Amino acid sequence: MATTLNNSAFGANPDHSAPAIKPVDGASSHVLEQNGGNEGSEDDKDEEEAPEDAGNDTAIKKKKKKKKPKKKKIAADGIGKQTSPPRIPLVSLFPSAQFPTGEEVEYCNENSFRTTSEEKRHLDRMNHDFLIDYRHGAEVHRQVRQWAQKNIKPGQSLTEIAEGIEDGVRALTGHQGLEEGDNIKGGMGFPTGLSLNHCAAHFTPNAGNKTILQQQDVMKVDFGVHLNGRIVDSAFTMTFDPVYDNLLAAVKDATNAGIKESGIDVRMSDIGSAIQEAMESYEVEIGGQSLPVKSIRNLNGHDIIQYSIHGRKSVPIVKGGDQTKMEEGETFAIETFGSTGKGYVRDDMETSHYAKKADAPNVPLRVSSARTLLNSISKNFATLPFCRRYLDRLGHDKYLLGLNNLVSSGIVEAYPPLCDVKGSYTAQFEHTILLRPTVKEVISRAVTVASNHGSQIPVKLSQPQDASDHFFWTYTEEPHRTRRQAIIRAHPEVTKLCGHEPLTKYIVLAVVCLQILCAVWLRQSSILSVRFLLTSYIVGATANQNLFLAIHEISHNLAFKSPTANRLFAIFANLPIGLPYSASFRPYHLTHHKSLGVDGLDTDLPTSFEAFFLNSILGKAFFCTFQILFYAIRPMIVYHLPLTPLHLFNVVAQAAFDILLIRYLGVGAFAYFITSSFLAGSLHPCAGHFIAEHYVFGKRTTSARTPSDQVSLLETYSYYGPLNLLTYNVGLHNEHHDFPAIPWSRLPLLHEIAKDFYIDLPHHTSWIYVIWQFICDKEVGLWCRVKREIGGKRVGGSKVD
Repeated sequence: MATTLNNSAFGANPDHSAPAIKPVDGASSHVLEQNGGNEGSEDDKDEEEAPEDAGNDTAIKKKKKKKKPKKKKIAADGIGKQTSPPRIPLVSLFPSAQFPTGEEVEYCNENSFRTTSEEKRHLDRMNHDFLIDYRHGAEVHRQVRQWAQKNIKPGQSLTEIAEGIEDGVRALTGHQGLEEGDNIKGGMGFPTGLSLNHCAAHFTPNAGNKTILQQQDVMKVDFGVHLNGRIVDSAFTMTFDPVYDNLLAAVKDATNAGIKESGIDVRMSDIGSAIQEAMESYEVEIGGQSLPVKSIRNLNGHDIIQYSIHGRKSVPIVKGGDQTKMEEGETFAIETFGSTGKGYVRDDMETSHYAKKADAPNVPLRVSSARTLLNSISKNFATLPFCRRYLDRLGHDKYLLGLNNLVSSGIVEAYPPLCDVKGSYTAQFEHTILLRPTVKEVISRAVTVASNHGSQIPVKLSQPQDASDHFFWTYTEEPHRTRRQAIIRAHPEVTKLCGHEPLTKYIVLAVVCLQILCAVWLRQSSILSVRFLLTSYIVGATANQNLFLAIHEISHNLAFKSPTANRLFAIFANLPIGLPYSASFRPYHLTHHKSLGVDGLDTDLPTSFEAFFLNSILGKAFFCTFQILFYAIRPMIVYHLPLTPLHLFNVVAQAAFDILLIRYLGVGAFAYFITSSFLAGSLHPCAGHFIAEHYVFGKRTTSARTPSDQVSLLETYSYYGPLNLLTYNVGLHNEHHDFPAIPWSRLPLLHEIAKDFYIDLPHHTSWIYVIWQFICDKEVGLWCRVKREIGGKRVGGSKVD
C-alpha cells in the first residue's frame, strides 16, 4: 500500500515514535490451532450433496446402510486443494500449520556469515510464531490473488471485484470480521485498492459506485492480509491490451531491483537509485507516441510494524540522500510505481480510505455519531486501515458527519486517492520482505529458493497426473519477459524500434488484389486441373500464408496507430482466406503470448489426445497435412471466446464477400481461395513455421521430462532463411516473442542490436527440413512441447481493445 513522501502514512507517527498496537481484549495471540480431528475439512462437494441425502431419508433407511461422511482429500504432504472462488480456510488445507515458505535469498558480502551462524539460527527459531502468522497470511494472499488474476475481466464492476477479493481473504483466514474484535484477529490488512489508469493508489469503490472495468483500463490491485496484526502487503497491475506491456515490465523490473538491493544494513538511497535506474530504462508506445516510464517520485515503499501498515521508515523509488539503513528483524513492503505522466501524484477524487491514528489525541467529540463511530472503529479495526464499505458492512448508517468530525479532530486520518495527470497511465507491483536473522524472505512471492548469486531455482509444485503424459513440463516463468528486460538494460535503444509499420497495409492490399486476379483467371478451370492445383499451391498458398501472417502482425496493432483501424484492416486481409477468423485469432494469439505453454490457455499447444493418437510417422504426416484444421478447431475445444460485435462483423463481411464472389465469378473462384488456405497450412514450405516455432528439436535426456530435474529446454526457435521475405519475418520468432511491439520490418535490426543474446540460441535454417525431421525423426513429435500448469492470462472481451 502506497505512502507519500510528504504525508504521514496509515498508522505512522510523524515523530517516528508510534507504538505497536495490541489486539483488543479477547483477541487471540495465536490464530492457528491444531485440532486432533478433521473438523471443518469436508469439501464443498460434500456440503452440496447434503440436502440431497436429507431429502432421501426413506431410501436410505430401506438400505439400512449409513454412508460414511467424506473427508477432504489431503495430499501426502498434508496440503489440500482450494476451491474457486477460494473459500476453504487455510487451517483446513494445512492442518499442521506448516505453511509454504516464501522465496528465501541468502545474504551476501559482509552479511554472508548469517547463513551459517548458530547465533542467528537461534534468533530465527525464536521467531516461530511470527513466521507462522506471516506465512499463513502470505499463502492466503497468494491463493486469493491467483484467483483474482484468472477471473478479473472487463465488464465487471469495481465493487464486484473488490468484494470478491475481500470475501476470499476473509474465508481463507477464517475471520469474517462481523463480530466485535474479529477483524483485529485476522482478515483484511487494508481495503482492496482498485486504482484505474492515472490514479496510482488509495482508491476503492464506495457504496453506490458503478464504475465498470473497461478493456483499455490499467488497474492496480493492492490488498493486504493480516493475522494477529502481521500484515502481508502485495500488489499487481492488470491490463487487457498488450500496448501496456512495457509499462508493466518496467514497474515489475523496478520492484525486483528493489527487492534484490534490499537487505540488512543497506541504505535507502541505494535502493531508490537501483529502482529508478531499472524503471526509467523503459519506454512505452501508446497511441503512436513514445513515452518514457517515470518513477512516481513522491510515492515509496515502507516498513510494516504490527497493526500498522506503514511504520517508521520509507523506501524511496528515486535517487536521494536518505542514509537510513534497513535493520535485522524489520519487515518492508517494496513497492514501485511507474507513470507515463509527470511522475508526481496529488490528492484527487472522493476519499474512501481511512485509519485511526496510533497517537490519536484525546479530545472531546461534540457530535454523538462521532463518539459511537470511534468506539466501533477502535473495537473492529484499531489502527488497521478501513473504508466506507467496511462501515456499511458492520451496519453503520448515516455516519459521514461523524466520520468527518473524527477526521477534523485529528483522530482519524483520511487518505484520498493519489493521481497523476489525467490521460496518463500508472502501474504498480509490490512484495513484502522479511529481514530474518539468517536470510531475506520475500514472503509474498511464490515458493522459490535463491542463492546469493541471484539465480532462482523453482520449486516443483506438482507433477502431471497422467503417467501417459509425455510433454516437457516446467515450473519456471516463460523466458521471453526475462530476456526482454535484460536486452533493454543492455541495449535501451531497442525500445525505439516499437511502433507500427506503414508498409504493411500496402503489401496486404497488393496480395489481396493478386488473389482476386488469380481467382478471376481460374474461375472456369476444373478444380482438379493442373493449372488450378499448381496455381493454388505455388501462388495461392504462399499468398494466403502471407495474409495469415499479415493478420498475425495486425493483431499486435502494428499496421496502424489506431486499434480500431487494425481490427477492420485484419477483416479486409481475411477476405481471400474464404472463412472468417481474424476477429477470433487476435485474442487467442495474444493469450498465446501472455500464457506461453500454459496448459488450458495456450491453444498453440497440441492436446494429449492429438499427441497420443498421432505419435507415429503416419500420424505426424497426417498432422502436417491437415494442421490448418487442427489450428482452426483446437482453440474452440480448449476454451470459448465471448461473441463480440467485431466477430459478427467479421462473419457478415466475409459472408457478403463470398456470396458476391460466387455470384459474379462462380464457385471455382471461391474454391481457389479455400484450396489456397488449406494448402497454406498443409505440406507447404511456408507452413513449416507452425512447427518450427515452438516444438522442441534436438536430443534430450529422459530426465528432461521430469520437472524436478530442472533440465533446461528451449521452447521457442527462430528461423533464419529466405522464406522470411514472404512471411513478415515470422521466422525471427524469439525476437518477436521478446518484443511483440516491434514490427516485422525492424526485427532484423533488433537481432543485430541484441545479437549477443541471440547468436548462441539454437535455430532453424530450413522450414522444409523442419517438416521432414518432424515427420521422420522418432525423437520429435507432438509430445515435444514445453508446458506449464500455472501463470498466464486470457485475452479477450466484449469491446474492441
